[in-house]
Amino acid sequence: MYERMNIEDWKAKKKNDRDAVMTDQKQALQEVLQDGADLTAYLLGRGRLGSGITSGNAALVLKACPQATAVMSFDGWNQFGRRVSKGAVGISQLVRSGGYFTVGKVYDRSATYGNKPCPTVELQGEQLGKAIAVLTALSPVEVQFDDKQPTGFLADENLILYPSGASNEEVLARLPADIVLATAAQCYAEVGNEEYLHQMALAVSVEVCGRLGISPPADAADRLNGLRAHIPAGEERRALEEVREMAKVFGDTVCKELDLQRPRSDLQRAEER
Repeated sequence: MYERMNIEDWKAKKKNDRDAVMTDQKQALQEVLQDGADLTAYLLGRGRLGSGITSGNAALVLKACPQATAVMSFDGWNQFGRRVSKGAVGISQLVRSGGYFTVGKVYDRSATYGNKPCPTVELQGEQLGKAIAVLTALSPVEVQFDDKQPTGFLADENLILYPSGASNEEVLARLPADIVLATAAQCYAEVGNEEYLHQMALAVSVEVCGRLGISPPADAADRLNGLRAHIPAGEERRALEEVREMAKVFGDTVCKELDLQRPRSDLQRAEER
């Protein structure tokens, strides 16, 4: 027979467990923000994991399961995603807890779905152009293609401009950031001088790239390298949650309009049963 724990001891144990998780999350978030390369990898990985994940849990998941930053395409998942080492003991994998992803240990291989996160959308071909059209409809200013300089969001002209020869993937990787800047400019006249806002907008674009399975802007890591200096101590979670909420709007809108839905995992189906 199990000995019943009194309520005060149980409350103390639960509080200690929560405090330990919060401490781990805080440390992981600080590591994420150390430099632009770590932050870029984090944002891409979190985008691929999807919207149902908090900033603190995302940092822990990506720290414990680095393979989450290299999620497979649907075809790759069908071919390789369900392989698990026969000698695996205590497989680290993504599990849902209270609607959010966390890292859990599974000791029964039959209960796993390949020790890898579910595959996400990977836009290709004409889907890229369709996604650009979807995001363009969200922009408060006109999006044009011309070989004039400079490009991006031009506050003075109230316009988003890209080179006419830019590839669809390049445009799609930059467009969410420019839409964020254009939207902010409707409220703040000096948006062009706010470096923090520019970096936060770029962070949104990087996470959207992860969500859509495309490469981030080539200069993302260098440009995000100074973001940490703009975030007060203890505000890391809040700042990254703001990025997540904006990226969620872009990612969910594209997936809905293009009818791209993430397939449910065996684990999720088993939980429903």
